[in-house]
Amino acid sequence: MATNKEGVNGLIIRFAQLADDLGNIYPKSKSVVVFSLNDDDFNNTKIQLNDFSNTEQFKIDISGIEFIFLKETLLNTAEGNQ
Repeated sequence: MATNKEGVNGLIIRFAQLADDLGNIYPKSKSVVVFSLNDDDFNNTKIQLNDFSNTEQFKIDISGIEFIFLKETLLNTAEGNQ
């Protein structure tokens, strides 16, 4: 997958479109989208969203839709503990 270089405004616009679509599909429910990202995609997304914290997960809320970003190692670790 190519690196997304559209910057924060382009990325937020795309997430806003997704949030709008999800809100239309499930107007009476809460939607949560979880991304399990490799290190490069995770770090690039954090940079594009101006999040410079040292965490392995973060989230943004757009129009009541939560977008959660996890490093794939977190999900892999959780799967291994079952």
